Amino acid sequence: MTELKLLVKAIIEDLGDPSDWRPPVEFRDSLALCALNSAYSLRGSSAAATNVLARYRALRPTADTDSGLDLMEAMDSAGGPADFARDILCNESRLPGTNRLRPEGIYEGLSRLAALDAAVTSTEQLRSAATNGSTSARAAWISVKGFGPLAWSYLIMNAGVGTETKPDVMVQRYLVRVLGDENRLTPGRTRQILQLAAAKLAVEPRDLDRAIWLHESPSK
Repeated sequence: MTELKLLVKAIIEDLGDPSDWRPPVEFRDSLALCALNSAYSLRGSSAAATNVLARYRALRPTADTDSGLDLMEAMDSAGGPADFARDILCNESRLPGTNRLRPEGIYEGLSRLAALDAAVTSTEQLRSAATNGSTSARAAWISVKGFGPLAWSYLIMNAGVGTETKPDVMVQRYLVRVLGDENRLTPGRTRQILQLAAAKLAVEPRDLDRAIWLHESPSK
């Protein structure tokens, strides 16, 4: 049995009918929520990210349509990213592998996106930047210390880019268990086989990624 057939068989057995899968997390009209959720999901719990979003929504009634600039302004009004993390979000966790507060990375990333020749301050502009063949927006986001390719994947998936996947630890763990040979399952290979499996199952790669993540998550 080929790797692809083996994976599809396991997905059907483990995850059930795709029509019953939970919908992906999406904030189609709020780059602010996309940025917060993506940054707080990096090696963080879903509960922590949910709490952060709830606190931002309590601060900003317009949160579900806030742009990147709106989030930056909210941080400035709170006294800066550090005060925003402490006083507004009540979460001072650091970006993976750094001593930087997550809002510090978010602020830098949003600044870099806004400064591009084709400025990205909204989810509509982000979706366009992610799908038009340009790499400048991706390069700007992952250049932030503490971010990286997964941070970009989280960001654009939250914005509604269904063709994206994020081969994080839990997705990789599932594939290694099903397919074995973890040395061959590089991030690039993981993305490829997830996309092929999604096509076989007639679902978007993002939906399959989410279903596997929920299956593996201890806090479903």
